[in-house]
Amino acid sequence: MSNTIQYKIFVSGNAPKEFPTETFYGLLYYGDNDHNVIEIPQLYPFSGEWGEPLSTHILLNRNEFPLPEVLEMVWLSIVEAQFYSIETILPKLYLEEMWQKSKDGYSIYDHIVVGMAPKGYVALWIWGLDKSDVIGWYKADSIVVPMELFLPNHPELELEEYCKKYIESLDGTIGAGGLEVSFTALMQQFTYRYQLLFEKWDDGEEVKWQKYKEDDKQIPEFEYIEESLYDGTHDKLHDDGLLKYHEAGKPKKLAIKWHIKKSEYTAYFWFEDERICTIFERFYGAHPETKTDFIIHIDAEQKKYELALFRQGLKEPQIIPEDAYQLLVFKNKFEHYRSDNYNQERGAWVW
Repeated sequence: MSNTIQYKIFVSGNAPKEFPTETFYGLLYYGDNDHNVIEIPQLYPFSGEWGEPLSTHILLNRNEFPLPEVLEMVWLSIVEAQFYSIETILPKLYLEEMWQKSKDGYSIYDHIVVGMAPKGYVALWIWGLDKSDVIGWYKADSIVVPMELFLPNHPELELEEYCKKYIESLDGTIGAGGLEVSFTALMQQFTYRYQLLFEKWDDGEEVKWQKYKEDDKQIPEFEYIEESLYDGTHDKLHDDGLLKYHEAGKPKKLAIKWHIKKSEYTAYFWFEDERICTIFERFYGAHPETKTDFIIHIDAEQKKYELALFRQGLKEPQIIPEDAYQLLVFKNKFEHYRSDNYNQERGAWVW
C-alpha cells in the first residue's frame, strides 16, 4: 500500500427526493484487503437532489485513501418496498484519470457519490463544487432482507407496513409521478456543445436574427456559462469546456453571463424534464453520439431569446419550444425579463 497514490476522498450516498432510500450497508473497498474499506455514511432517509452529496461525514482519523475498486451495497427502496443488492467492480483507471484533473493546483473533485434510483439502478459520480461527472451506471438485483436484521428494534413490523409509515411521515412529493419516471432516460448521454449567438432580432415580415456590425458599439461580450443536468452532474468551471463538443446529459438548468459595456446580464434557464427528454430523444434518435450545436440566441435589448438544436444535414436549426423551459434575466442585478410561464420560487437562481 505504501506505493499507492492516496487522495482526499469524501464519500456520500444519494437518492432522489421523490424516491427515498435507506441503506442496510454500503461499502467501498480499495486494495487487496477486506479491511481496506470506506463506509458510505447512512442517512434516514436518503432524499434530495439527484447527484448531490447528502450524507458526508468529516474524516477524523485519516483524511486520505486510495481510490476505491469495488462497491458493495444493500439498500431499501421505500416507495417500492423492495431491497436491492449490488457488488460491482469500479472503473479504477478511469476514476484515477478523472480525479487527477485539477484547477489552481487542486483536484476538481473531492467526493464519490453513490446514487440509488428506483428499480435497482445505481449511479456513481465524482463530485466537486465546480464540477461533477458520471463514472458508472449499474443495475442491482432485488433481494429479501429479513426485517429482524434490518430493523432489530422492531422485528414485528412487516416491510410494507414499515414503508407505508415512512411515506406517511414524509411530505407529498414522495413517489410523485410514479415509477414510470425513467432514470435510464435521465442518465442517457449525448454529444453536444453550447453555441452562444449574440445577435439582433429583426421582427419584420420574416422574423430572423441578424449579426452585429463590426463597428457597433453595443456588441455583447460573453463571460461564462454554467450547467446543471438531469443526469445529476454540473459544470461551473468557466473554462469554455462547455463550448466544445462533449458527452453530457440533458440540461436541467443553465446560467449565462455576459456584458454590454458596463451593463452586466445574467440569464437563467430551467428545463421541464419530460419535455426536454422528449425533444432530445426525438432529435438524436438512435444516434446520441451525433455532434450537435445547442444554440442560444440572445438579444437582451429587445428581450428576445431563442433556443435551438442543430446538426449537419439539417436545413435549419430545430427550435426548442418556449413551453419546454422557463427564463429569468437580470441586468445589473435587477430583474430585466422573465418568461410568461416563469413560476420558480424566489432565489431559485442560486445553485
